[in-house]
Amino acid sequence: MVSLTPISLDQRLMSSKENQSLHFLTHSSKDAGEWPFYQNMRRPGIAVSVFGNSVSLQYPHRLWLYMIGWPRLLLSGLGLARGSLVALNGDTIVTVHDHILLLAYKFARLFSANARQYKLKLVLHGFIYTPRSSSLLNNARGLYFRLLLKNVAMIICHSKYEVPALKKLVDQRKTLVEPVHYGIGEGDVIKEWHRSFAAKQQDDRKSPCFSIVTAGRSSRDYATLVAAVENLPGTVACDIVCDNIATAPGHLNSDKVTIYRSIYGAAYTKMLIDADVVVIPLGEGEISAGQMVLLHALAAAKPVIITETPTSREYVDPGDLIKLVAPNDAAAMQGALEEIRRQLPLSYEKRRQLRCLFEDHFSDHAHGRAVFNSYEKFLF
Repeated sequence: MVSLTPISLDQRLMSSKENQSLHFLTHSSKDAGEWPFYQNMRRPGIAVSVFGNSVSLQYPHRLWLYMIGWPRLLLSGLGLARGSLVALNGDTIVTVHDHILLLAYKFARLFSANARQYKLKLVLHGFIYTPRSSSLLNNARGLYFRLLLKNVAMIICHSKYEVPALKKLVDQRKTLVEPVHYGIGEGDVIKEWHRSFAAKQQDDRKSPCFSIVTAGRSSRDYATLVAAVENLPGTVACDIVCDNIATAPGHLNSDKVTIYRSIYGAAYTKMLIDADVVVIPLGEGEISAGQMVLLHALAAAKPVIITETPTSREYVDPGDLIKLVAPNDAAAMQGALEEIRRQLPLSYEKRRQLRCLFEDHFSDHAHGRAVFNSYEKFLF
């Protein structure tokens, strides 16, 4: 007889996923296991273990990243991989958050008896494949990633527009490429600001200066933003937070523009909270770029101006407080800035709309739920 009693998700997981474990390896923090993303992975019948370390990759030149940062990541990754492999006690889905960790895990697995005893499914989370201008470099990188991604069960990217390029790197019979929108933890500074803002239902910051903040090093077009800012009337301050000299060369500095090379963490977040608008000028539309700054801005309920690309359209719709502008168009950028400026100061209700967009779709909680749903659908 077939039972007609409804079976909940948790009951199904407990009955069919017995001895199933989830391991996560990350270089974000030693305490990452306490983050909402990982808490959302916990279900009855599933053991969740997080192996984390904190490795800074804050280098002003890309060569330093290759010569110092990546070897540090690899050494840390080998330690995290060893911890995961020693802790194996059943079939496990192992998620790594960068390709260096994947390389370290695959190498360490060769020397692990536990890895041969249990079935492992490897997941690469948050992978962005960026083409290079040199065909020789592209071919070399393509070969490296084809070898590295062999027998990986799933790749999680952050835009549906990345999927076709990633599928070319894998055997699609063995590897699934799944787009899941990016999500972030808002951090202590934004949390404290939000508690105060929600209690007062107003913004205490008052300044006659129109404050613009922009940040990031990947695929940025700061020259277009600076051209727009220079033509704005009145008192204007545009702060560019970028530690990469090639992305934000010094000649962009002016009376209205200041480049900050070594602002990170809480100091960067405070700058964002104090701004009138956050601008994300992008130079390329074929890869994911700008999402982290975009989501930080939404978490702080800030108006956003972002270059219109397939990926930015995928994440946000244009409106009163979110402006999508054409690439390399300083006049359109200036117009968007002036339109935001005319709306200041913003009401609590308008800013709350931006905050709700973040909480519902791009928070650490929302991202964790989305990733777990992908695991349940394709891997369990």
